[in-house]
Amino acid sequence: MKKYFSILCCSILCMIFFTSCNEPKKNAADSIKAIYELYILDDTEGITALGMAEEDINAARKTYDESLRETIRAKFSASGQEIEEAVLDELCEARKEALSKMSATVEIISEAHGKATVVVHTTYFDEIGLDADAFYDAREIAQQNTFPSVKEQQVFLMDIYSQNLIDAYQNVAPSEKTTDITVECVVQDHTWVPANMSSFGSDLALAIAGRK
Repeated sequence: MKKYFSILCCSILCMIFFTSCNEPKKNAADSIKAIYELYILDDTEGITALGMAEEDINAARKTYDESLRETIRAKFSASGQEIEEAVLDELCEARKEALSKMSATVEIISEAHGKATVVVHTTYFDEIGLDADAFYDAREIAQQNTFPSVKEQQVFLMDIYSQNLIDAYQNVAPSEKTTDITVECVVQDHTWVPANMSSFGSDLALAIAGRK
């Protein structure tokens, strides 16, 4: 059995709202990098400079965090075990720490008539492989022990797996190379944004997990 925590942010990106006025304050590359920094690095400086209201930033971050937590809960429930809140907190924080080590550059490839094409060059780490290794190592340890019941064995396995995953996230080293995603952008409310938020979110999630 494999437990994957490759969390897509496509639905969360749809929450972005901008309130800037007149012509765009920043170019398409700046806008895309600001979105990257918000969701990957948890850095709000860029998105604030684009004119996104503080309450919208907080709402977007809260929704993202809640989505991640619910996804992890669902993964554990599928195995027949509920994850403790303290462990969930530690796991989410460790993943956030791992993502904060990422970096990206963004360049404009073309721009004309209110449309632009940009390319994001981002570092990544193999999140699916990391997750699988954490589980398989835990399973090997569980198999080396005896338990009064299958339930107790499963609880033990998931406890070890959780700690393995937390440790793995904390020790993540980003790739030296980068992987690229191309983003088509349009001007919306006087700000450059991805033309397809869902597609951008999916591509970004795959890219930072080393699957693009």
